[in-house]
Amino acid sequence: MYEKATCEFVVRAPDHYQVVSNGLLREETDYDDGTRLTHWKQSVPISPWLYVLGVARFAVQQVDDFDSKPIQTWVYAQDREAGFYDFAVPTKQVMEFYSEYVGPFSYEKLANVTSPATGGGMEAATAIMYGENSVTGERSERWRNVIIHEIAHQWFGNAVTEADWDDVWLSEGFATYFTQLFIEHAYGRDEFVDGMKSAADRVFSQYEDDPAYRIVHDNLDDMRRVTSGATYQKGAWILHMLRKRMGDEAFWGGIRGYYATHFNQSATTDDFIKAMEVASGLDLEMFAEQWLYDGGNPHLSGWWEYDPASRTVNLEINQVQQVGGLFDFPLEVGIYFEGERRPRLIEIISVTNRFHRFVVPVNEEPVDVRLDPDTWALFQADFGRRELEQQLSN
Repeated sequence: MYEKATCEFVVRAPDHYQVVSNGLLREETDYDDGTRLTHWKQSVPISPWLYVLGVARFAVQQVDDFDSKPIQTWVYAQDREAGFYDFAVPTKQVMEFYSEYVGPFSYEKLANVTSPATGGGMEAATAIMYGENSVTGERSERWRNVIIHEIAHQWFGNAVTEADWDDVWLSEGFATYFTQLFIEHAYGRDEFVDGMKSAADRVFSQYEDDPAYRIVHDNLDDMRRVTSGATYQKGAWILHMLRKRMGDEAFWGGIRGYYATHFNQSATTDDFIKAMEVASGLDLEMFAEQWLYDGGNPHLSGWWEYDPASRTVNLEINQVQQVGGLFDFPLEVGIYFEGERRPRLIEIISVTNRFHRFVVPVNEEPVDVRLDPDTWALFQADFGRRELEQQLSN
């Protein structure tokens, strides 16, 4: 990527404009000719692509402070009321969450800034830019999630920056998943699961057009392909599956260790995997190879049936994807019985080969069998019940 460095901007502009940039405001001086000198200085080193400079008729609000660092809103003057309302939350709550679970906020301030330079959000360090249509006065869920995502970048992508564009998932995949983690924390598991399912749908949609796409690139010739739905959404799913593989305690320990080691520096995918191996004691080489360095996604096909004679559930699960190799991953199977909303039995099976048969003893006939009932694995599936008589007639 680039060497990180401190930066400062000194701007002389007509005094009816306000000037915003990275870091802290060092000076404002008005001159007799109707101009104003504004001096901003960013003392924490950042990558050059995180520099920002904005000049407009801004309405500026000191919203709050976090750890003695100001939280600000900068919106166009005509959007003052709606913009101050929209950006007041959940900025501080998000900063508190990431500081507690990941590590300290690196910078001197955090400002949410309206800008014509982006359609969505752009994570410029300390002064996040949002599209001009972001101000609605409604605190919409969409823009709430953009705010969470861009603040997550202040930790991942900014404080810890990918060392090369090949590793851009360390920024976008992380910000996407950590948005969902805050949603799980603040708004509940159901909204989190809905977000992860939506992310999976976007992954599969992209892979229909680009089935061999890899998360960790290899010096792409076409830089337009550096970021994609896979980089964001599949990157998030990789972290989610890793969390399940490691367990919450080890996962968060690995995240904190990775962040602390590379704080205000750059990191590679290998750096991240090593940090998670240290925290968990697991060998994650195969996990990384199949999910990060190879293309494709698992596509499962199969059926289940109940055999009353043996009082068992029989399952067939096959990998039928046409791109990439076979995946090796644990899969939970939930077995549901009459009148129960949650599966009474959850069996963990190992999907390793092309074809699989499993037999699960039960005490009574189930009403349903579902793959991955708690939403921990990324795969497509064609799976349903097959009556025993159908098997006997074949």
